[in-house]
Amino acid sequence: MAERVAIVRELKRALKERGLTYADVARTLRLSLASVKRLFSSGDLSLARVDAVCELAGISLREILERAEEHAIPGGQLTLTQEREIVSDPRLLFVTWLVLNRMQFEQIVRDYRLTEAEVLGCLIKLDQLKVIELQPFNRTRLLVSRYFSWRPGGPVQRYINGRLLREFMSTRFSGAQEEFIFHGAPTSTTVLAQIKRVLQRTARECMELIERDRSPPQQRRGAAFVLAMRPWEYSGFAPFRREGEAPAPVGAVRSVKE
Repeated sequence: MAERVAIVRELKRALKERGLTYADVARTLRLSLASVKRLFSSGDLSLARVDAVCELAGISLREILERAEEHAIPGGQLTLTQEREIVSDPRLLFVTWLVLNRMQFEQIVRDYRLTEAEVLGCLIKLDQLKVIELQPFNRTRLLVSRYFSWRPGGPVQRYINGRLLREFMSTRFSGAQEEFIFHGAPTSTTVLAQIKRVLQRTARECMELIERDRSPPQQRRGAAFVLAMRPWEYSGFAPFRREGEAPAPVGAVRSVKE
C-alpha cells in the first residue's frame, strides 16, 4: 500500500510540473473528473492507467519508481551545522568523502597517510554528527541516502566551487579517459524538468557503476564527474539579442582528443 501511495504522489508531482490537471487525466482515461479524483485519492490505479498517466505526463514508469524511491529515503542532505563542522576540518572532510564512497576503516588506514587514531577520531565525530553509525570493529553504516547530495549553496558546496571545481576544470579534457561536453539552447520549463530528471538518473547510474566496481584496489585511481544544469544565458551574448527575442543558443563545446 505504501508503494502505491508513493507512486500516486509522484504521478501528481509529474502532472503538476507539466501544468496538467485532473481534467486532462480524465480526458486521457475517458473517465469523469469525479472518478479521476476518487482514483487518485484512493490510490486505486491499475497498471494500465498508471502507464496512460505516465504517457500523458511525458515520463516513464521507471522514472516514477526512481523518484518515489528517492523521496522515500531520509537523509538526502545534511544540516548546515553538520556541513560547517565537516568543512572546518580538512582531515574530517577527506574522511567523510571516503566514507560516503563506502570505504571502511581498514582500507582508509591502508591506503592513506592517516593513523588509526586519526581515522577513528574522524569516524567518532561523524557518528556524533549523525552522518554514520559507528559499529563494532570500527565498521560504519551510512545514515544518509545513497543518492546523497550537499546542500545547494551550503558550506561544502561553496568549498567545492571555490577549490575543487576550479582545479578539476583546469585541464583540456583531451585524454583517452576524459570527456567534456557543454551545450546550451533556448529551452522550455517542461524540457528543463525532463533534462533534470535525465541528469539525476545518469548520476544514479554512474554511482551504481562505481559501487559495483570489484576491481582490485591497485587497479583503481581517483576519478570524478560533474553534472550540472541551470537556466542561464551567457552575459557576453546579451548585447547581440534584440529586445523581446528568445535567448541565443549558448552552443556546444566538446573536448576533442589530439
